[in-house]
Amino acid sequence: MIRHSIRNKLILFLLIATLVPFLTSLGVSYFFTKQKVTEDTLTNNSALLSQGKTNLVNYLDGVVQASSTIYTGRNIAELGQFYEIIQTQREINYQSDKVIKSGLQVMSHSVKEIKQIYLYASVSNSSFLTHNDIQVSMAGKYEGLQPFPAGKLVYFEIKHQNNLYGMSLSAYSNPSPVISMHRNIMYSPNNQSIGELIIDLNLDLVSDISQGLFTHDQEELYILDETGRIVFGPDPSKWGLQLDGNWGDEAVHSTLDKGSYEWSKGAFARINMYEKMRTDYLNWTIVKRLPYEQLTKNARQLTFINALILSFSMLIVMAGTVYISIRFTAPIKQLIRYITRIQTGQAGLGDHQSDIELTRTDEMGILANRFHGLMQDLNQMVMREYRLELANKSNQLMALQAQINPHFLNNALQSIGTLALQHEAPKIYTLINSLAKMMHYSMNTNESVVPLRKEIDHIKAYLELQKQRFEHQFDIVYAIEEETRTLSIPKMILQPLVENYFKHGFKPSHSQDVGLLHIESETLTTPEGDFLKLTVADNGIGMSEQRILEVRSRLKAPSVADDSCIGLRNVLTRIQLYFNDDATLEIDHVHPQGVQIVIHIPMKKGVT
Repeated sequence: MIRHSIRNKLILFLLIATLVPFLTSLGVSYFFTKQKVTEDTLTNNSALLSQGKTNLVNYLDGVVQASSTIYTGRNIAELGQFYEIIQTQREINYQSDKVIKSGLQVMSHSVKEIKQIYLYASVSNSSFLTHNDIQVSMAGKYEGLQPFPAGKLVYFEIKHQNNLYGMSLSAYSNPSPVISMHRNIMYSPNNQSIGELIIDLNLDLVSDISQGLFTHDQEELYILDETGRIVFGPDPSKWGLQLDGNWGDEAVHSTLDKGSYEWSKGAFARINMYEKMRTDYLNWTIVKRLPYEQLTKNARQLTFINALILSFSMLIVMAGTVYISIRFTAPIKQLIRYITRIQTGQAGLGDHQSDIELTRTDEMGILANRFHGLMQDLNQMVMREYRLELANKSNQLMALQAQINPHFLNNALQSIGTLALQHEAPKIYTLINSLAKMMHYSMNTNESVVPLRKEIDHIKAYLELQKQRFEHQFDIVYAIEEETRTLSIPKMILQPLVENYFKHGFKPSHSQDVGLLHIESETLTTPEGDFLKLTVADNGIGMSEQRILEVRSRLKAPSVADDSCIGLRNVLTRIQLYFNDDATLEIDHVHPQGVQIVIHIPMKKGVT
């Protein structure tokens, strides 16, 4: 069926030519969007974890700093005696007891989340407790204290239920979960332990900081100690317990400060990101678990929207394809029917050919009239010429159809620009308008020669798009003499030179260095005559002297195999086609850095 039908072949070809680019664009768009969204998500989450780590470390540093006032006694009345009492007095009298309790109370007010402070002084074998502004003391050491880890002066004990360290309070206090900072109080001259200070902290601030680092019901955040126990996690009942499973081992035992890794074991695939909290007293790891479903959500939504738009566009294009195919092939089928009538003897040369529309003015009308004229001379020759002409016209039809897509794209850009204005997005409209101008200028094959002002307008539209892409990383200087704007030049000779800057000379960066592109036109009077001088210069990465000599040599050669010279060679060839060898193109260095390209066009000859 398809093999023997031009109409069906044409419909099939046009549908394939329409569907394949659309589906390819959709797939490529999804792939790159997914990749970009994933990279951005990981980057943003890495910055968020880093900030969370900083906040937690600063908070815990504040607690450690508050505990160190037992040595310094800064800004605390009489606390200068605090350390001396712990260090020297074997018996605690009323005055010493008052000084110690006062110091502990001041210390408990230095950090909002401090619930209670326990102090054991080994010299006097006495224990002191400050709990919500209630101070008590007793002789002896709380038996539940664990031995202090060897080699540590300060360490943090993760979540556990607070206790009163064997003391009784005048008011009842409900047990609550806390984390504890332990400080080994040392006597400096002989580096001997003379007591222990324990600060119990409410989990409120640690929980608040951690809660702000992830999206609930979508992501998971854990803080693990060096043994893999949970400091913070989604389930508060598991705080202080060993982590279920081994998914966190890689993060806990990593020697890097931060990183990420994929975890595909278990029910859900996800990416684990981690940030190390390493200090003299702490070795915790923040681990954030990002499910792939969440990472690709935005990409899928964007792809779905694109798919809806493309599907609607494809329906329109498919309907237009079928209509155009039928419209173009209907006269052919009509002519075939007439030929069949001639072959079967149902119509002759003297017939009025009622089945052929001789009034048509398009290619099909010309074909029908040609066929009718040739049939009057020689039927066999007419049939031969008809088949040849039919093949030629079919090719013309295919070429004509190929022009539809650029016009469709131009109209689509205008529609999108109008929609951008309706949604108060003038910048998007400006960029789309610049792209539309470039497309209209480059697709208009009726003009091979244009005034310089049109070429400059095309360059401005192109650079407007590049400005959006590279933001403030380069500047443009136009030095266009007013009298040169009306001079005619071959079309599209400046744009390849400007584009070369972005291909070979421009190096985007986040530094303070700003690229500069200088575009100039002027008239020169020389002994050889008057010339239009066009200059495109930049301060890019430049070219070595050897490379400059090589490019000049290749420009003089009959053909160029080097891809980097094709644009320059094309411009030089075109201006020399119009002006013979009177027109020149020169390339040279710009000091201190960069490249400039100068075109000289003679004004004594008009562009034809």
